[in-house]
Amino acid sequence: MRKYRLIIRQENKIDKELRFNVSPIGIIISLFISIMLVIGTVYLIFAFTPVAEYLPGHVSDKTRERLVNYALTIDSLRHEVYKQERYISNVKSIFEGNIEYPDTTMASDTLHIDDTLQIESSTQEQEFVAEFEEKEKYNLISHASSVGSLQGINFYRPTQGMIIKPFDPKNGHYGIDIAENPDESVVAIWDGTVIMSDYTANEGYTIILQHNEELVSVYRNCHRLTKKVGDKVNAGETIAISGTKNGKTEEMKPFLHLELWHSGLALDPNIYIAF
Repeated sequence: MRKYRLIIRQENKIDKELRFNVSPIGIIISLFISIMLVIGTVYLIFAFTPVAEYLPGHVSDKTRERLVNYALTIDSLRHEVYKQERYISNVKSIFEGNIEYPDTTMASDTLHIDDTLQIESSTQEQEFVAEFEEKEKYNLISHASSVGSLQGINFYRPTQGMIIKPFDPKNGHYGIDIAENPDESVVAIWDGTVIMSDYTANEGYTIILQHNEELVSVYRNCHRLTKKVGDKVNAGETIAISGTKNGKTEEMKPFLHLELWHSGLALDPNIYIAF
């Protein structure tokens, strides 16, 4: 194999020189090692320094995370602006008188109720009623005369009708019957939460509200219910529509049966509500 000598000499001095013995294979190996060192150095610079962020088209993980957060923030702000615009538009329409308020008292029920339909009680229901009545025979007190914590509360009238059947717990009538006009709104007597809203075989559509002070109000014999279980209602808010006939003839006027219960004892609604 041929070898070559590389001599490095200063231009103005002959005695000082550098001499290297080289071969083609040595030159190739040196170039390869030099190239690998350059590539490794460049990789380390771009991998562990922020230099790569300045290259066009390259986005770091932190920058990408910030962009995603900015996009989410902008989307939330856009949604808030949309709600504000809707609110301002509605307020403007109210001031201009361009909004028509629906009459909920005249709303028609999409479900036709046959007043002549008689649903017989199941065997389980009859057994439960018999067991409950047997236990109640031995209760010395089934109602409370008055509850002091409820005296200062201004309850709403559920309807505008007059009382046609008073509170009579001795004969098993634990509420009052109030005469109603057809399609009249039934409103909540106090703020509360709906704990029952369903149709019963003996009492028609029934809705029950849980109030503060351990008070429960029951509205029976309704024609249609406008609230469902879990709804929060305010005092005076419509919860049902009257109109059920108590009987098979059209001459029978609709009425609302209202009950008040406090800690499991029935109260006379006429004591707390001004009719």
